[in-house]
Amino acid sequence: MNWSDELKEFIISHRTEDPLSLVLQQKKYPKWDMKFVAQQIEGYRMAQDKLPTLSLCDDFVYPPKLNREQCSSETTALFKAMEYAEGKHIADITGGLGIDTVFMAKYAATVDYIEQDEELHDIATHNFRALELGNISAHCSDSINFLKNTNKHFDLIYADPARRDNQGRKVSALENCTPNILENIDLLLSKADMLLIKSSPMLDITEAVAQLKHVSEITIVAVKNECKEILFLCTGSVSDTSPKCRCINFKSNGSVDKITFNREEETTLSIPYSANIEQYIYDPNVTLLKGGAFKTTSILYDIKKIHRNTHLYTSEKKIEQFAGRIFKVIKELHPSAKEIAKDIPNGKAHVITRNYPMSSEELQKKLRLKEGGDLYIIGLTKRDDKKAIYLCEAIAN
Repeated sequence: MNWSDELKEFIISHRTEDPLSLVLQQKKYPKWDMKFVAQQIEGYRMAQDKLPTLSLCDDFVYPPKLNREQCSSETTALFKAMEYAEGKHIADITGGLGIDTVFMAKYAATVDYIEQDEELHDIATHNFRALELGNISAHCSDSINFLKNTNKHFDLIYADPARRDNQGRKVSALENCTPNILENIDLLLSKADMLLIKSSPMLDITEAVAQLKHVSEITIVAVKNECKEILFLCTGSVSDTSPKCRCINFKSNGSVDKITFNREEETTLSIPYSANIEQYIYDPNVTLLKGGAFKTTSILYDIKKIHRNTHLYTSEKKIEQFAGRIFKVIKELHPSAKEIAKDIPNGKAHVITRNYPMSSEELQKKLRLKEGGDLYIIGLTKRDDKKAIYLCEAIAN
């Protein structure tokens, strides 16, 4: 990688231009690799949203698109750093672009960054210098070999296994990721007091806990109600109790919903179900749904569940601090396009279905509605197993 101040200035001066157009102008700018220039401009634009602080560093170099897509966002990387890195000696054994390493280094005593891809390693090493992070030691190595041969013992090992197979297809099961954490967990826990594993949002939590055996804590992280990652914190001892589950959602208004519950206790809870749909309907955020906090949500907010398999709730009084969306019920509707048109004359509404025989797209098509507007149609199954749809408006919370 031939980075220079002259190249940097050239890239900055062309940031507003179309990257593809620049690639086609290779003859006009023979001094520079225009594919690399385009890669930097695309990376910078991505970083303005995903990595806003790092995008302010003009010496920051961006890798190819796939690596940019796979890296943690600044929001999730900073969360992990603040939660787990303070004062610790850490090994990031799946270094990649090094975003998690960068933010952990701001809080940790030291971070060992391990990445076997030479290009990524060189880019990350350059970026560590550009960001003046002197407490990072970079190693271009296979992470498992590195751990086998090092004499170091870490407070925390962080692993974000690659979730693509040899054909580039996405995978989520731990045994299909690289490195294989399940095969190497004894080694990992012999080299650190704690192991933090980042996994796909699609991973089955119950299965993963059973496979890993050492899980003491599960953290589900979402940004603007989109599940981004599931974190498993493991220790050397085999857990004989159900790990606590933390549900974290960073909201668009800057606030954070944080709820902690025990998945084993969740199964023993007894909750009320509503015979009727009351004035408000509640839709939990994705972290509560992914974590399976269905009964916990009812008890925590003192609201009634609508049906055992309908993960919506209702109450007569508005619960201001609910961790999810709140809808005010306007009326129950007859599920026919002709009747719907009377209540939604502009033909626009957002459609949601929960435990309903149609998907939201299918119901929207049946009712001849277009996406948009201020109203919501919610299709659901009630306690008596009857299907119903409701016209609602969203309430800010």
